[in-house]
Amino acid sequence: MAKDMDDNPFRGLTYAQSIRYIVDAYGDKKALTFQGRSYTFRDLKREADLASARIAALGVLPGETIGIWAPNRPEFAFLWFGAAQIGVIPVIINTRLKRPEFEYQIRQSKSVAVFVPGTGSFRDFAGELADSQSAVISGELPSAPFPDLRAVVALDPVPERFSNIISWQSLGENLPMPAYNTDPNSPGLIAYSSGTTSLPKGAMLSHCIWRKAYDGGGYLKLTPADSLYLTVPLFGVLGCLNGLLMFWSRGCEIHLRERFDEQDFITSVSQEKCTFAHLLPTMIERIAKHPAYDKGKFRSLRGGVILSSQSSHFLRAIDVLGADGFTSGYGLTESTGLVSRCYLDDPLEDRLGHQGWPLPDCPIRIVDPDTKADLPHGQEGEIAIGGYSVMLGYFDKPVETAACVSEDGWLYSGDLGVVLDTGALKFLRRVKDGYKHKGFNVSTTEVEAAIQTFPGVHAAAVVGVPDPEFGETGVAFVIPDGDVDLSEKQLLEYLFAQISTFKVPKAAFVVNEFPLTGGTDKIQKFKLRELAMSKLGISG
Repeated sequence: MAKDMDDNPFRGLTYAQSIRYIVDAYGDKKALTFQGRSYTFRDLKREADLASARIAALGVLPGETIGIWAPNRPEFAFLWFGAAQIGVIPVIINTRLKRPEFEYQIRQSKSVAVFVPGTGSFRDFAGELADSQSAVISGELPSAPFPDLRAVVALDPVPERFSNIISWQSLGENLPMPAYNTDPNSPGLIAYSSGTTSLPKGAMLSHCIWRKAYDGGGYLKLTPADSLYLTVPLFGVLGCLNGLLMFWSRGCEIHLRERFDEQDFITSVSQEKCTFAHLLPTMIERIAKHPAYDKGKFRSLRGGVILSSQSSHFLRAIDVLGADGFTSGYGLTESTGLVSRCYLDDPLEDRLGHQGWPLPDCPIRIVDPDTKADLPHGQEGEIAIGGYSVMLGYFDKPVETAACVSEDGWLYSGDLGVVLDTGALKFLRRVKDGYKHKGFNVSTTEVEAAIQTFPGVHAAAVVGVPDPEFGETGVAFVIPDGDVDLSEKQLLEYLFAQISTFKVPKAAFVVNEFPLTGGTDKIQKFKLRELAMSKLGISG
């Protein structure tokens, strides 16, 4: 059963107050290392305040939004904190997005400024923004696709042809400090979630994210002596909330990396004595296959998070890394991340068998998916989430917000689960039409829409099927237009240029018709899922 938790010092605090708390508590203790640079907790506040002043110097006002489109680096946190603490709303943007996707999110979020890397990054972010307006040569800002955008700011040097892109450093040092935001219930972050239907939606999360992070750290038994090796993307909830905030709220050091490298992991964990690591299942396999692999080098590790709901992945992590403290949990972007988690010292069979205990003041109900009526204890149904951490709503999408958040504040997840006799939550599967690949939610509706732009496609249906390496993967079924001879290879190559790699289906099968429900003509996707598993040789 759930265990007693310590009092949460972040209850009711704003971003500014939360940052002040960790500085007062941990001061000159090292908080972050990245590419040879180190920052103390006091440094974090100094850099966040400088970011606040520079954002204000751009003319950005409280209540306006800015986009952060950058890979893992310290400035990601500085911009996020600096904006949120003065009432500007940061929008974190997936670095894997293709042009139609990042254009949509910048435009839909009404971002008035976008912050990108300059030269030297793995991707030409500034160039792609300019190219959206076909203005690579002139250097003009891409204003047409982004009617609210007033500035693009590069964190590093950029080629001279981008004459209208502002240098982060050029904004100055000795700038007046704007007033801190004093409303903890205002938006402090927008994180886009594909969810499982329609276009991606920007979940507005309040300042309570610090409170949630601290409670999550309690389940991991974190102390200031702990340190985290962090390489998962900061634009996701696992990286920003369960990574940065969870460990900083407990005074821990974070070893941040832009991208995963198995040699660096082996060396860094061994030399820096990291106690926790957040990893994907594919990272575990790369570590195990590396010539320098030696389980003895990971003696400092206590555990961490494996982004998977499959028990085999946790067992594999324990076997490869020799640390048995890997835990599972359940949560959504819309619930400000975790709403349940196993404790670090729970028996292994419990950590493999369910998704843990509700966090304080995060009540969970199991309801009928159609009527939303409560179901008897122990019965399977839709997971409904209540409490302080339910999102404030989807940005500029009131209809979509009302569809999943009730007037009395309950978030209907679209996931099936059951509360066990012990009070622990067990996630079963998704009610809605979507799946999770490599830890990312994929909307089948979004993928289907992309497929139907391919010449010769009359109709498309996408389903998710189990994948031993990536959790789930997509399979597409397409009906050709007339006698068109559709090529699976050409279709998938086309999709790689249209949508993020993790959204591209593993396979595409041409069919003459879809199985339909009598009377309503709804596609019976469970039958397509069975057909896909049969064709791919996947057992149920």
